Amino acid sequence: MAHDDDILTGPVPAPDDEPTAAERAHAKTFADLVDKALVGRPPAAMSADDRALLEVATVIRASHGAVELSASKQRSIVEDALRQAVGEGAAAGGVTPISQARRARWAPWAIAGASMAIAAAAVALLALRVPKSASRAPEVGAVTKTPTTWTSRPADPLIGPIAREAADQASARIDYIFADRLDGYRERRLSRGGTR
Repeated sequence: MAHDDDILTGPVPAPDDEPTAAERAHAKTFADLVDKALVGRPPAAMSADDRALLEVATVIRASHGAVELSASKQRSIVEDALRQAVGEGAAAGGVTPISQARRARWAPWAIAGASMAIAAAAVALLALRVPKSASRAPEVGAVTKTPTTWTSRPADPLIGPIAREAADQASARIDYIFADRLDGYRERRLSRGGTR
């Protein structure tokens, strides 16, 4: 079985093992690569693994405050990471730029805030509005008697006892009760004291 010298895909050594000559050589080469990248002279060509490690090293160094990444470099690193996470199809369709994502993040909050302001204005308008019938409202101490024709009541006084011979005349009795209730309804709706 051949030994894999690739650091990223090879076997992981034990923590206390001494570094091999290949590991030292790779570490020195990578350190030179990081130094060149930090002074702005990265090599034109490098392996994909070295490029990924270099980006991680740059981000780690920047997160510790040692290096300030430019805004374009920050966007580039984040968008490259998003493209890799989403897949190459995202590069064709385009990844949403960070500036647009910030605006999209605030849009729902702005809409919700505007909706709440409109709702608060509507509640205030309803609370402060004086009803039209306020001038006609009865005094608090006054008690008005509701006419009997406006109330719910039994139909017995209208119909009286039903004789056995008139048992088949239910339709006429119902019509009579309906007409009485309709008179009370009309009186209430059409009188000055009725509610509209």
